[in-house]
Amino acid sequence: MKKKKVLIWSVGVLVLVAAGLLVYTFLPDKKTTADVAPLNTAAVTKGDIVVSVSGAGSVSATESSQVKTKDAGTVAEVLVKEGDVVKKGQTLITFEGEDLSDNLEDAQNSLESLKEDLSEKEAAYKKQAQSGASDDDLDTAKRAIEKAKTDIQNQVEKITDVQEDMLPPDPLTAPIDGTITVVNIAEGEKAMDGAELLDITNYNKLSVVVQVDELDIPTVTLGMPATVTLDALPDTEFTGEVTDIAEEGTASNGVSLFDVTVGMKTSEGARVGMSAEVSITTAEKKDVLTVPIEAVKEIGGKYMVTVPVTAGESTGTSAAAGKGGGGTTGTGTAGTGTSGDGQAPMPSGAPGGEGGQMPEGGFPGGGTGEGGAMPSGAPSGGRGQWSGEGRTSGEGRGTWNRQGGTGGTSSQSGSTATKMVIVEVGIHDESRMEITSGLNEGDTVVIPTVISTSSTSSQQQQMDGGFGGGFGGMTGGAPGGNFGGGGFSGGGSGGTRSSGGTGGGGR
Repeated sequence: MKKKKVLIWSVGVLVLVAAGLLVYTFLPDKKTTADVAPLNTAAVTKGDIVVSVSGAGSVSATESSQVKTKDAGTVAEVLVKEGDVVKKGQTLITFEGEDLSDNLEDAQNSLESLKEDLSEKEAAYKKQAQSGASDDDLDTAKRAIEKAKTDIQNQVEKITDVQEDMLPPDPLTAPIDGTITVVNIAEGEKAMDGAELLDITNYNKLSVVVQVDELDIPTVTLGMPATVTLDALPDTEFTGEVTDIAEEGTASNGVSLFDVTVGMKTSEGARVGMSAEVSITTAEKKDVLTVPIEAVKEIGGKYMVTVPVTAGESTGTSAAAGKGGGGTTGTGTAGTGTSGDGQAPMPSGAPGGEGGQMPEGGFPGGGTGEGGAMPSGAPSGGRGQWSGEGRTSGEGRGTWNRQGGTGGTSSQSGSTATKMVIVEVGIHDESRMEITSGLNEGDTVVIPTVISTSSTSSQQQQMDGGFGGGFGGMTGGAPGGNFGGGGFSGGGSGGTRSSGGTGGGGR
């Protein structure tokens, strides 16, 4: 009776083990299952690329002027008021002349007296000459006549000065086109020499001053085109150009900033003081080959892109050394097992693994296999790890885990292979890069994709055929061990790699 109970328990255990193996076989391995993202690609297209430097500022008037007096005088009339729009040369203020009529009359009377005195002296001289006066007397008379003439000339100049003093100062005129913004004088008031009487601002000539980083300032030159957008007028784009670049910068948080003035060519609706965003175009290319900027990588001073290749073709390119990451899982079915010593036959041509053996009734065996065979001239692959699963049907299932090694830029995602292409690039903006050689219009480039793995909540960004570690996949797993006495034996081989890549070191 005891033997029967032992037998029943043994059969039960075997059934449970077999059921567990079946469940284990058909359930996916969560640690190695990954959601493989489809290959993300973009076409090489022609388009325009605009490189710009941006900054923020406020609108200010480019042209303004203060009107000052040249000579002191009393204001006769102020011909403008604040807000008036004036033209260059227009009269703004007139002045009164000084009332010197009494002084002028006195000066004129003095002149008449001097003229009469001269006439008398000339007559006296003639009488002396006719009467035979001495030479000394005649010389004295001549000197008196000359002095009288000099006095008359001086008096004429005095009269002229008085007349000039009586004239009003020249009227003040507008030096520029613009709007009167300030009036500091009224009629009848006396204006001192050099006094500021009016301010004029030309609101048709506006500008925006922005600060440009010292790293960008070498790319900015006078005359570069620019666009201005105002917060108050978001649907209107104003055109402009760089009119001034500061020679000295100002330090801010350890970085020097330079004032750049952008003159607005159009300003309808704009007002001084409005907040503005300025974009200065530093470079521009039209109708050139472009690719998404994230598709281009720089390695060792060379620019490269990844492109898909036809099915079955896989071309590798040597790249900078780096550790590859992530294992590749492959599964394969073995030949029919036997219930003898538990040894599964190896695939044709596969290197023998170091199969582990378990006692009768043991769990699937495991082992390590040598790295997959590589093409001629490529570094050999590392060692892999094999776990075998026995089935009651006599067929085994194996899983191969491989960790990528160094180098290698060839990859294969599903049935799509990729390769690296060296390109020459030109200018770029925030999203597109110019391709000057290496690609043609209509070619396809690979964009980095984000791959999520079920065993972790993190996401891994991977570019198929990208730089760094190898991505080459291994072939299907080696056969699993046979169910029966002696346990299950592992043992398997690494698969083959695509051309040019390097095998990974297994764990």
